[in-house]
Amino acid sequence: MSSRELELKLSLADRDSHRRFCSALPGFEGELIQRNIYFDQKQLLASRDLLLRLRIEQSSATLTLKAKTSMEQGVFDSQEYENPIDQQLALSIEQSAPAQLSIESTVIDEASSRSGQALDCLIEWGRIRNLRRCYRVNPGFLIEVDETEFPGSQLRWEVEVEGDHPQQARKFLEEIAREAGVVLETQRVTKSQHLARIQAT
Repeated sequence: MSSRELELKLSLADRDSHRRFCSALPGFEGELIQRNIYFDQKQLLASRDLLLRLRIEQSSATLTLKAKTSMEQGVFDSQEYENPIDQQLALSIEQSAPAQLSIESTVIDEASSRSGQALDCLIEWGRIRNLRRCYRVNPGFLIEVDETEFPGSQLRWEVEVEGDHPQQARKFLEEIAREAGVVLETQRVTKSQHLARIQAT
């Protein structure tokens, strides 16, 4: 399935800011652990600004392709293609390091079409672990507050809101941040971009 993803991303400085911001947010719905594995074939997808991600959660797994990602003032705009995949299959893929992705999927078909080559040797280039806390607040925002662990036990804290009214969401979040005594900064890189920078060092 294809959709447009419009997402506001703001960063928190540290664990204490994360804790204080979460305590100030109303509408807590729950938390979940996400394990993301990223795949490419000799940097073919990266060279075409394509991102292929396998996300595993407690009872589900999803394969996602992101294309045409742009960013302006912390609002990330991308075209997204995704399909659920069998969780047991995803877990078996995850067990290998580096993982290899050799399954049939319309997401991979789309990635192949966009890259102009068959993708028969997709290899993991990195993975992260994300603890996501979810809050649903008026006027209809689903706020996701993430603590993400990168290689080397490096942590990053981030607030995300997906939807068609990012500036309205920003105003709401900044009010909550002021109440909590923390600062929200505009996020300039995605999790995968940050991971790629770590891997390159």
